[in-house]
Amino acid sequence: DHPIFKEMLDRGVRITNASGTSSEPIAQTAIAALLQLARGFPHWHDAQRRHEWSQQMASDREPEDLQSQTLVVLGLGQIGSAIARIADAIGMRVIGLRRSPRRPNDPIEDVRHVSELDALLPETDWLMIATPLTEETAGMVDARLLARLPQGAHVLNVGRGPIVDEQALIDSLRSGHLGGAYLDVFEEEPLPADSPLWDLPNVILTPHDSAASRGNERRAVELFLRNVSHWASREPLENEVHEAGTGAW
Repeated sequence: DHPIFKEMLDRGVRITNASGTSSEPIAQTAIAALLQLARGFPHWHDAQRRHEWSQQMASDREPEDLQSQTLVVLGLGQIGSAIARIADAIGMRVIGLRRSPRRPNDPIEDVRHVSELDALLPETDWLMIATPLTEETAGMVDARLLARLPQGAHVLNVGRGPIVDEQALIDSLRSGHLGGAYLDVFEEEPLPADSPLWDLPNVILTPHDSAASRGNERRAVELFLRNVSHWASREPLENEVHEAGTGAW
């Protein structure tokens, strides 16, 4: 979604990106946040800070088994696919949404067109947003969409902040309709110090840092060197960008 891509493409410059080199760390972070929310870690963390051993979880607040819950991954590119694969291994029911049909190497069986999102929302326990920011996805997750999620559902965003109507998300969390959220991206970054998101219960925030990993640079360099070889041999380039603002998902 960077505007300079279009300027370079218009000048005839060939562009490749490092898509996929950080997908595994991002997926691991997203699943770690999902597990923390699913297993009640915010409750235990609060008790730990207060040195309160007595704050064991009441029986009526014990979490549901993840194996009985549905994760919808909005955007089944390299990041979304890595998330879907791990969630499937945990035993969750995983549905992937994107614009293109199912491929032989997809990590899950249930891949559907993004147009089915609205119909799937009432059975979605966890909505994972892993799409790029495009004209189509900007503001996609709005108040109407959030209201169609079941009571207690969770939203997780490792895509881009403007995909979600942040005020609508805050309102849904405050009302108790949503059970919690994990957010790595925001409408305004850095997140303003006065944002209500900092203090809402069952909300985990990371500063657009879910990709943090010592292996990212090595993977990016390896991809770049492969592309240098492809270019010198007049072979197709990996991850070539053909149109700005239309990331694959």
